[in-house]
Amino acid sequence: MTEKQYQKLVADVRRAEGRKYGFRQNTYINFKVEDGYFFCVYFQYGSARLTVKPMYADDLWWDILGEPENKDKPDSLCGTGEHSLPGEVLGLYRTEETREAEELSESFEEVFGKASDALSEFLTENPDADVFCPDEQKMYLDPDRLLYLMALIHNGRENEVLEIIREARRKGHRCAFRSGWWCDRYTFIKRWCRRTRLTERIRRKVVAYYDALIKYRAYALMAFSFLIFMETGPTIDYAV
Repeated sequence: MTEKQYQKLVADVRRAEGRKYGFRQNTYINFKVEDGYFFCVYFQYGSARLTVKPMYADDLWWDILGEPENKDKPDSLCGTGEHSLPGEVLGLYRTEETREAEELSESFEEVFGKASDALSEFLTENPDADVFCPDEQKMYLDPDRLLYLMALIHNGRENEVLEIIREARRKGHRCAFRSGWWCDRYTFIKRWCRRTRLTERIRRKVVAYYDALIKYRAYALMAFSFLIFMETGPTIDYAV
């Protein structure tokens, strides 16, 4: 069995076992949406990790980043997207690295069975996704506390978010994601929380005007270059 055949076998078996428990599959994840939550099992290097986050979290984050078009894409983007948020970890599991289909089935069935039990227990304790607040002791891959900040914003607690960001800045925290020289994740969040303030509304209008001016200048240069080309024509070198 070649490596490509083995990877296909693993994917096929994982898909079949996941379907038994209502999980869909996309590349390295299996996921399901239930009661307003996105549950995702990540598979990598002989292990699996079950995470959860409210469905509103990524939608809100994409609005803040200025990428609302992501909300119209498949649900799997919440697990595989470059700008999707990490979730609270509900369980960590081991998987067997074997080339026997039967052993693979048993291994994946055990993972999905445990994940489904953890999922059901979580929903019993957290029935309302709108008021969910992540346990930050279980947010292993969220150094910027983004999921927690989205939960606060979703519940109208923007002032707390701004205070958290001020405190993080004071302590010298640097976000992993940066845009240009001065913008990072916290910059986008601060602007969102202040979007109804006069100064922020003015800033948005100035930025929109500047962007429009840049586009107009680009179009004007293109049109001017085209006119010059039409008047002079292409230069042709004739051999003597």
